[in-house]
Amino acid sequence: MSGATDEVFPYPAGPGGTVPPQYAQLLDQEPVSRVQLADGTAIWLVTRDADVRTVLTDSVFSRAGAAALPGIGFGRSQGTGIVDLDPPRHTAFRTPVAAAFSAERAARWRPRVEEIAGHLAESLRDGPGPVDLVASYTAPFAGRVVCELLGFDGDRWPEITGDVQTLLLSGGADGPEQNASRTRLAAAFTGLLDERRGRDGDGDDVAGVLLGLDEPDAEGGKLTDQERVLLLHGLVISGFIGVRDLLARHLYAVLAAPGIRDRLVRRPELIPGAVAELLRFYPSSNDGLLRTATEDVELSGVRIPAGAAVLPLVSAACRDPRVLDLPDELDIERPETHTLAFGAGPHRCPATDLVLIQHAAGIGGLLAAHPRVGLAVEPGDVTHTSELLPLGVAALPVRLGTTL
Repeated sequence: MSGATDEVFPYPAGPGGTVPPQYAQLLDQEPVSRVQLADGTAIWLVTRDADVRTVLTDSVFSRAGAAALPGIGFGRSQGTGIVDLDPPRHTAFRTPVAAAFSAERAARWRPRVEEIAGHLAESLRDGPGPVDLVASYTAPFAGRVVCELLGFDGDRWPEITGDVQTLLLSGGADGPEQNASRTRLAAAFTGLLDERRGRDGDGDDVAGVLLGLDEPDAEGGKLTDQERVLLLHGLVISGFIGVRDLLARHLYAVLAAPGIRDRLVRRPELIPGAVAELLRFYPSSNDGLLRTATEDVELSGVRIPAGAAVLPLVSAACRDPRVLDLPDELDIERPETHTLAFGAGPHRCPATDLVLIQHAAGIGGLLAAHPRVGLAVEPGDVTHTSELLPLGVAALPVRLGTTL
C-alpha cells in the first residue's frame, strides 16, 4: 500500500462478513495510510487502537468539519444529526440522550426486553420451509423494543420503522413515497411529544426524558421540539436497523459454529461475555465516519496535515494485537477487554448498557426456546450485506429443531 492514493477504499469484507483482510496488513505495516475513495477523494486510514482512540477523543479532530465535506459516504454532506456535531452543540443533544439511556434506566427495561425476545422466540414455528430469523425475529424484536422505549405503542413498529427505511433507502430521492413517509414520521414524532406532554408525572420512556430535561444546557442551549424529533428519528435508525442487523450477524456467528451454540445452551451465564466478544469480532461497520484534522497532528510517526480527512477504523482497532492476544479468533470466553466496539469520546454510543441487554436477550431468548436451532444452509451461503451502514445479513434461514 505504501501510502499511495491508488488504493480504493472501502475494501471488500472478509469471509463470513468479517473485517477486510487488508486491515491486518495495515495494523502491522502501515497503521496510518493514505488511500483513495471511489470518487477520488484522498483520506487517511487510522487502524491501531491507540491512534483510533486519539482520533475519537481529541478535539483536534472535528466530526462537524467532516460532515460538511463534499461527497457521499463516510458521513460527508451531512450535518443534521447528533453524530454530525462537535461540542458544545453536540453536548446539548447528547446530554438528554445519555440520560434517557442511563445504566439505571436500561436495567429497569431489561425485564421487558427479555419478555419481548422470549415471546417472539416462542412464537417461531418450524414449517415446510426454513424460518428467516431476520424477518421473523431480529426485525420485530428490534422494532418493538425501540418503539416501546421511545414511547410508542409497540404494535406500531412496522409503520414507524418502515417509513424510516423508505427514507434511508431512497438515496436522497424525493418522490411521492418519500414525501408520504416523511409526513407520517413527522406526525408520529410530534404526536408522541404532544401526547407525552399531556401525561402527569415523569415518564421512563425516551420521549418523556427528552421533554423532562427542559432546563437549558450549560454549554449548548435548550433543545427545541424540532431537535427532539431529529433525535427520535435518529434513535429509530440506530435502535431498529442497527440492532436488527447486528443481532442477525451475531446469531449467524453462533449458529455457523454449532459448538458455540451448544456451549451457550449448556452455560447461558456465558452469554453476556459472548455478546461483548461478538461486538468486537463482528462490529456494526467495517468503516466509520470521517473526521477532519483542525491542525497538523502526528499519529504513529506519520504527520497528518491540517484539513485532511481521517477515518478511524474501529473494526481494525478491535483486532489490534497490541491490545489483545489472538485478535482474529472468536473466543466467547475471552477475558474482558476494553475494546472500541462502542467507540470512544464524545460520540461513544450512549446506549451501551441497553445494547448489551438487547443482544444478550436476543441470543438467550432464541437458544432457550430452540436449543437445537441451526442454519438451514451452509454458512458460506448466507449473504452478508451492507445496504445500510450497519453490516447485516440479507436473510438468516434456520431450522428450529435440527441443524443442517
